[in-house]
Order: sequence, then C-alpha cells, then structure tokens
Amino acid sequence: MIDRPDIANNTHAATLIGAGLTSYFLNEKRPKTALIPPLAGGALLLLSPGIKQGNSAVAHAAVGLTSLLSIMTGTLLSKAIAPSEEARQKFKPEVRQRRAGVFGLMTLTGVAAVGVYVAGFIRKRKQAA
Repeated sequence: MIDRPDIANNTHAATLIGAGLTSYFLNEKRPKTALIPPLAGGALLLLSPGIKQGNSAVAHAAVGLTSLLSIMTGTLLSKAIAPSEEARQKFKPEVRQRRAGVFGLMTLTGVAAVGVYVAGFIRKRKQAA
C-alpha cells in the first residue's frame, strides 16, 4: 500500500466528500461549513495524479492538507465525544452521535493517509541511501 499513496489519498478524499455531503444534507439548516470537507476532498483528488507520478511538491502539499484536515476533524471529534454544556443543549444526542461518527471517520482516514504518505517517504529515503 505504501507503494500507492494515491490510493490512500483517493480513499481519504472520497471519505471527505461523502461525509461532508451527508452532513450537509442530513442537517435541515444546510450549514455551509459542512461543505468544507467535500471541497478539500476535491482538492485532494486534483493532487492525486501528481502523487501517482511521484511529484514530491504535490505529495508534500497533500500531506500538509491531509494533516491539517485531520487535526481539524480530530478536534471536532473530541468536541462531539465530550461536548461542553452549551453543545449538550444545542445538539440532540443523536446529532452528537452522528457528528462523532462523521468526524471520526474523516479523522481515521486522514491519519491513515498521512501514515501511508510518511511510510512511503521513509521507504524512498532508505532506498536512496
């Protein structure tokens, strides 16, 4: 799998797109912030051909974007799992569960993708030495 970081990138991008659109359409208020993951997923898909070709600048951009998104979704996951009193009053338990699931899935695939990227970088570094 570390030979094909583009597959990890595409998997994470598809997860971002699917989870973000699901969140957008399941919320009757249609929050614009729910469209951030699909847009980021689209950007990652655009980077995929460069990753597949071994372009290091594109790969580093994908790692940076994926890492940033993983931190953001991880933070939102922790807030969904351990909500503040204000969040408890704002969101029903089933909404908090849905948010935890969506943010957990996005975080999991993001961390996995970063792991694949880094493992690939390490392998290439060892081969060059």
